[in-house]
Amino acid sequence: MTASRLFVLEDMFKFNHIVMDPLVEVYSLPFLIPKILESPELVIAADAPGDRLIGFILGTRVEDATEFLRDGKHMSWSHGHISALAVAHDYRKQGLATRLLATVKDLMDRQRGFYVDLFVREKNTNAIGLYESLGYVKYRWMPQFYADDHGYEMRLPLSRDVDRKSLEGIMINKFFSFGSKLYYLLMLYIFGIASIIIGGKMVE
Repeated sequence: MTASRLFVLEDMFKFNHIVMDPLVEVYSLPFLIPKILESPELVIAADAPGDRLIGFILGTRVEDATEFLRDGKHMSWSHGHISALAVAHDYRKQGLATRLLATVKDLMDRQRGFYVDLFVREKNTNAIGLYESLGYVKYRWMPQFYADDHGYEMRLPLSRDVDRKSLEGIMINKFFSFGSKLYYLLMLYIFGIASIIIGGKMVE
């Protein structure tokens, strides 16, 4: 039986068997440490019996806007962001990633966030399927977001976002994404034809 707890910096000495997996995005320590310190309450680890680290999720709280009220109080608008999610190979397909995502969602709900977002590779269809099963939607397509792949920003509206304002503009984004994909394919075709022509002339 697995147990969830707050991630601590000492866990970074235990997670090589997780982050070095080919299916996991590898992040450098200069990226990870500030993120962990930024919102430590949103960084959750999962242990197997024997205190073996088998998964973690790195969430952060992003302040979008702050409004100061007449009585001196202030109201803030924020959202959660999933910077990393990883589960050890032997513990996949057991619902652990779902539990970690649900934990961060619940924490952001308690902090009165509007939505949670994340970035995912276009080719990572398994992860996209998982996120969609939890209510995330593809908000926008991001060409060449990764060095070797395109990406999606996916969003999950939270309880505070009753009117789902966090998804405003999604139709415009879809039209833009469709146009961007057509342009990208057209450029590939043009450069492919050009390289064939140039290659043929060099052979002559």
